[in-house]
Amino acid sequence: MSDPEKAIAPAGAEDGIPEIPELKETVSKMREYRDSMEDRLGSYSYALHPWQDRDHGWESQLRVFHFDDGNVRSESPRLDRRNDPQQLWLDIEQALEKSPSENPPRSLILMEGMDARIAEALSVKLGIPHEFWTAHYLSETQLRLINPSGFDSTDSTYWKIKAPSQLSVIWNEMPDEFGNWCFSPYSGSCPRGSEFVLTPETTLVDTTLCISFWGKYTPDGWIALVLMDVPNGCLLPEDEPNPVIPSPYGLKKVDESQIAISESNCYVISESKSSINRHIYPHQLSLWDVAVQAYENEKIITTDDPFSATIIIRNFVFWKWEDQITANWDLNQTLWTSSLVETQKALDIKSPNLLIERSRTIAADYQKLRHSRQLLQQAAVLVRRIHEAFRCDDTLYLASQTIERLRIQISQESRRWSHLQDHMKVLDELISGNMTMYAQRAAMDEAFATRIQAYDSYMQTKAANEQAAAANRTARSSGQLAKIATVAVPCTVAASILSMNGDFAAGEPLFYVYWCVAMPLTIVLLGWVVQKDVQAWRDKLIKKAKRESGEKDIESSRNSGYYSD
Repeated sequence: MSDPEKAIAPAGAEDGIPEIPELKETVSKMREYRDSMEDRLGSYSYALHPWQDRDHGWESQLRVFHFDDGNVRSESPRLDRRNDPQQLWLDIEQALEKSPSENPPRSLILMEGMDARIAEALSVKLGIPHEFWTAHYLSETQLRLINPSGFDSTDSTYWKIKAPSQLSVIWNEMPDEFGNWCFSPYSGSCPRGSEFVLTPETTLVDTTLCISFWGKYTPDGWIALVLMDVPNGCLLPEDEPNPVIPSPYGLKKVDESQIAISESNCYVISESKSSINRHIYPHQLSLWDVAVQAYENEKIITTDDPFSATIIIRNFVFWKWEDQITANWDLNQTLWTSSLVETQKALDIKSPNLLIERSRTIAADYQKLRHSRQLLQQAAVLVRRIHEAFRCDDTLYLASQTIERLRIQISQESRRWSHLQDHMKVLDELISGNMTMYAQRAAMDEAFATRIQAYDSYMQTKAANEQAAAANRTARSSGQLAKIATVAVPCTVAASILSMNGDFAAGEPLFYVYWCVAMPLTIVLLGWVVQKDVQAWRDKLIKKAKRESGEKDIESSRNSGYYSD
């Protein structure tokens, strides 16, 4: 056993503490429950679970509330002796002990963090199946309770929902390699959500908080259990087969000094009995802290249904969801994904670089919208599950309430969740419309790019034609000059040779020699230069003559009646 691991006593009496005969069967059931949970959770591939014998780095909290005609009595069982199942059982029994009253006992157990020893005792006490804890451990698992006839059990017995939460990252040390910056989050010892890719500057992470409810009817009343995740947790490196536990990368409740003031919604708890107003941040809020304080100070209406005891939990779950939706999908940001300056820029046919930059911006904004819509749709599914779990669509449940104040509260709760769902549908339609407009903008830019390419091709062809025409003119001029130069060269050469004084000078007896030499050379060179042109002209005349001759033969044949019917 490694140093960080802390051995936990077996599910029997601790050494030196005598066994209580009356609890022998109970202790045996707890031992069997423990063995079964160890086998179940050990079969999963996760590196950490609550039934491992180690120091997990966090402690569970337990609070029991007894409701008696509007009055509330709170009990905090001793948990320092939870490793002794006998003492833990007696402490829980004492906390659940009924006080003298004429009203039926109604108790609510709030539990933060899935502690193995406490879970075993509560499971034996309330008849909780193993699947309740495994479903809470696996965030994506949904437990469906079915009666022997195949019908769903009512929400008075069980539900599980998720709520958004934000936790603070504690970097006790930095990873050695860049590849180890991908982490799997754990709330308490339960895996939560997909992996995170973090940087050294990351101080806050968004995760999910799982909340599970179990209702147990007793012969004369009921006991309700609400299990919620503890905010303390850890980050385990994704690619490390044997991570260090407790992990040096921790998660904890967000300190209010780290929270930026929201520009969307502000939430203030205003107490009617006093002038105290308390500003809260639902997204970062510790559900345990606010729920315990509310149950201790506020009077709630309870009925014969244990589900009625969860009204405070349900309220703050809603505020968490509303705060996250309004913060992450602000209306202005949803409508104006791109800045007004970018959307109002006119395309210029002379600025292809602007078109390329716009195309990149459109592609990036489109991907941003797509990711935002996927997250919104995922949140909509979770909100829909909460809407069903909280019985907001159950008209019979609302109609069965005989207390007017409770009926109003349930009706308000149902309207809140319905309005939130409608708001999310509007956001989804806005994002979908924006994605359509971005696709249209991309098509328009593509068409504009095609026109720019056609215009560029036209201008390039025009310039090429002008250059070709200029080259042809230059070539023709050069040819004529070459011919003239060719003709003039012999004369120039002869003149330079014969232009001497003496008998070869003009008017002298030998002057005729110049003409006898220059003229034949000139005629020969001129014939050599123009021979191709003369040959082409001659071939053209021959083709023309042949064509005219053929036409005359056809005409004469027609006149002779050869082609007549």
